[in-house]
Amino acid sequence: MRNEKLGKIICKRISDLMRQNNLSVEQLAYQSGISKGGLSEIVRYKKDPSNYTILNICLALNITMTEFFDFDELNNYTKEIS
Repeated sequence: MRNEKLGKIICKRISDLMRQNNLSVEQLAYQSGISKGGLSEIVRYKKDPSNYTILNICLALNITMTEFFDFDELNNYTKEIS
């Protein structure tokens, strides 16, 4: 079962991290070993990333999964997406 709200939160988090790090879809895709098309679908909420994909994005951004899933920050996303 797909949790659309959680999917949007995660996709927005990835998009925001790309912006904060001045990375294009192509750059992050290359650095994380994800296809450009696949990453593009993720940041446009067309596809939910797997845990493995999120891990690869975190490694490329030099952050931990804990930092990615910072719940205080995710609470802000939840308010924005609602």
